[in-house]
Amino acid sequence: MVTLKPIWTAIAVVVSLFLFAPPASAADTAALTAQIDQISPSNLASGKQIRLGGVVRNTGSTTWTSVQAYLVMPRTGFTSRSELEDAIKEGRSYTGERVVEVGRFAELDSLTPGQSKRFEIKVPVKALGLTGAEGIYPVGVQILATDHHGVRSNDAVARATTFIPLISEPKSPTPAGLVWPFTLTSELSRDQLGALANSVATGRLRRYLDAAIATVPAGRTIVFDPALLDLLSELTDEENPPAGIDLTNEQVKGVSVWLKDFRELANSSTTWVVGYDRPDELAFSRHREHSNVLLDRVKAATTNTLTEQAISGSLASWPTITGVTNQVLDDIRSRANTPVVVSRSTVPDWVGDAGSVATVKTPSGVTNLVINGALADPPGEETPATLRQRILTDAALAQFSKRENSQSRADALTFVDPSWDPGLNAGPNLALALTANESGGLSEPVTAAKLLSDSPPPYTGKVPSSVATKSLTAAYLSDVATWSELAGNLDSIVVGSDSSTTDSAIATAVSVRWRADLKKASALVSGQINQLQATFAKIKIESPSAITLSSSRGGFPLTVVNGTSHEIKVGLQVTAENDSIKIADTPPVRIAAGDRHTVTVEADLGEQNSSTVSARLVSVDGQLVGEEAVFNVRSSKVSLIVWLAMGIAMIGVVATLGRRFFGGRRVRE
Repeated sequence: MVTLKPIWTAIAVVVSLFLFAPPASAADTAALTAQIDQISPSNLASGKQIRLGGVVRNTGSTTWTSVQAYLVMPRTGFTSRSELEDAIKEGRSYTGERVVEVGRFAELDSLTPGQSKRFEIKVPVKALGLTGAEGIYPVGVQILATDHHGVRSNDAVARATTFIPLISEPKSPTPAGLVWPFTLTSELSRDQLGALANSVATGRLRRYLDAAIATVPAGRTIVFDPALLDLLSELTDEENPPAGIDLTNEQVKGVSVWLKDFRELANSSTTWVVGYDRPDELAFSRHREHSNVLLDRVKAATTNTLTEQAISGSLASWPTITGVTNQVLDDIRSRANTPVVVSRSTVPDWVGDAGSVATVKTPSGVTNLVINGALADPPGEETPATLRQRILTDAALAQFSKRENSQSRADALTFVDPSWDPGLNAGPNLALALTANESGGLSEPVTAAKLLSDSPPPYTGKVPSSVATKSLTAAYLSDVATWSELAGNLDSIVVGSDSSTTDSAIATAVSVRWRADLKKASALVSGQINQLQATFAKIKIESPSAITLSSSRGGFPLTVVNGTSHEIKVGLQVTAENDSIKIADTPPVRIAAGDRHTVTVEADLGEQNSSTVSARLVSVDGQLVGEEAVFNVRSSKVSLIVWLAMGIAMIGVVATLGRRFFGGRRVRE
């Protein structure tokens, strides 16, 4: 391999959960978090008792006492997406009434720092005083506790909320599916790759993959970034293991098993492949000078990984949430007709009735959009149970939408957070949300591709013409293009070079992840450029400043020096400043690492006496590389008149000598 190991070797996946805890009166409020991991029934129409279970954690440094968990629920549900979203935005007020009757809340006593306790609350539905009208009912848990100062507020110090639909008889199942993204989510230093190996072998990423596998195939869409697989494959490379990381045999085996299981999942699912390491489409749209060259590298890196990993899938684009404009969509469409995953901020006039897929017209053609139209996140950590309820909520909203409008295309396509930890045994919850039998006819499985195949409606609303989102700069892309050119030149002459390493490294350099640390990215790219320039400085042509031929035709030597550690194969392209002078190209020659080779160049100066000549190294495919050598070539020939004069003079000398010799002899005789 010619270049350094790809920059992506410094990348790993963030293993984290998103925690939400509204502030209360005490300074230590955020120290308590709550999550709901059990809820029944999933549809209020099928149960007489609400059962809520979950965990309260003390993530702070002080002890909380008299901790209590209360069920909270409103008496009336919501029947439209806009109503529900407005309620979520209101924050605390939408949750409903707190059930405070003795025996209907959970007593957890005290929670010391780092401690967690389970709660379980059971409340008969009839005790809630619900109106019984069909709708979406928020239901949650509020945590009251006394802080270490002895202060106890009536405001909740932690809360978690989910939703329960009340649908008696669904008219027809709502198409519902899960989109599972497998992508790099952040940059980590190399000393954290061991944590990544643990996550893949037995931790979060292992559980995340298992949850995706448990999803019914008919309702499963996989979206993955090939860079993630390359990184994990590096962890299993026994010949060239990552420097400075000692992995156990169990860790290496765990990563290998994960890769095997992922390949099986991808090849048995509707699978979409995004560009290697998610290129910064917004930057390419803003600074188009080098976009084609660099995106060719992204395409090559993507193809290389799919081939190496033996995975098939359809290409897709996934720009950042706030990084899509009209021009970005047009640029993507001009390259290929691939679906583009966008957020609701890209299509601000979108409504849930239109469904999760749409088309948008661009100058380059019609583009398919897949819209992540998820509701705003309610308080609390996501669990399989709350994800299930989120899907069923969207399915129920679709039911209400279709009752109001028979042309409604509302669905329940749900995107999973790529950094989510589903825990163990998520399968039963997910199966309940996607299949008609388990959901009581509320939903049926569907993939994103299936939705796109059903003639998506056109989106005629606004798409941003510009965004304030930060992107990679023009100067930075120019530097990466310089790196790409130099690396390509070196790859073209090194015997046995594998350009796939260069492709993946440069593709990673234009990833959206570098927006957050452009200074570090620039330093890495500059280092690559300097290294390549130093390598080329060791490959040179040695020649005198002037070369004299004995006639108008002749050969002269040029020496190629290979001071690198690579075997190279190069030819010489020698050109004269005067076009009438003919100089033959030399066939390519192989030069071992650290060796030198002298080549004889044939030249025909014709009627010219001299000319400035330049020599360049050239690859087998005709790519000029390295610096040129410039020298002068001249002929030692004498003009024809001079030769005639010399000939006549010689004849005169011979004649004179002849007369003297033969004339003197006749006189003596």
